[in-house]
Amino acid sequence: MTTTSDATTTTSEAGRPVGRGAAGSTTEPSRADRATREEILYYCRESVRVGLNFNTQGNISVRLPGAHDGADAIVITPSDVRYDAMSVDDMVVVGLDGTVLEGDLLPSTELPVHLEHYRRRPDVQAIVHTESTFVNVLGALGRRIDPVLLNMVLYAKGPVEVMPFEFSTNADFGRRSAELMGDDVDAVVWGNHGLLAVGTSLKLAFKVAVAVEENAEVLLRASAAGTPKVLVYADIDVPEGARLP
Repeated sequence: MTTTSDATTTTSEAGRPVGRGAAGSTTEPSRADRATREEILYYCRESVRVGLNFNTQGNISVRLPGAHDGADAIVITPSDVRYDAMSVDDMVVVGLDGTVLEGDLLPSTELPVHLEHYRRRPDVQAIVHTESTFVNVLGALGRRIDPVLLNMVLYAKGPVEVMPFEFSTNADFGRRSAELMGDDVDAVVWGNHGLLAVGTSLKLAFKVAVAVEENAEVLLRASAAGTPKVLVYADIDVPEGARLP
């Protein structure tokens, strides 16, 4: 979700929301290097290309270890900026305490949710939120997404639960989302809204989002034809040294 409030935004000449009183650009080196920003922008555009998002849907963030006076921070996509119009300079750097450290634009409206997931899971280094079709079909039905494909069980690591619908721009929602996901599975569905996927890298978090969407489609179609076989992560015997697909 990417809506913004007129009470907290102004609009730049380019038509982008600008935060009032947020930390603006400085001549000092950014806490988020250019390569990290470029990777975020790549996966934002890739999410549209593969059908996980469109327009300004979804958001992405990456953890920045020790970037806020020794404490962790994150760099996150801005609110209400189309991915085809977004630049690396539009990303916003925020401390895990919620302090905006760098950026001329407002951070994603779901910033509080990202922060809660990072606080609960120190292993999480990146978050990808998507609003893809088949995840949302099952989410609207309130149906858990069980793993029926290898990629899903390898990347998500288990069944993905569905959180009942509620507005998703506050810390309380974030805490409930993080609690439902737990510590062993790497995704959670927000009913009537979308998916939040996490990973030890942005590449892996994106793979989780892709795998869950593909699995959701197959699960829906297979269930219409019969009873699909559900895979269990603990039962998968991955040969030593094998690379994930």
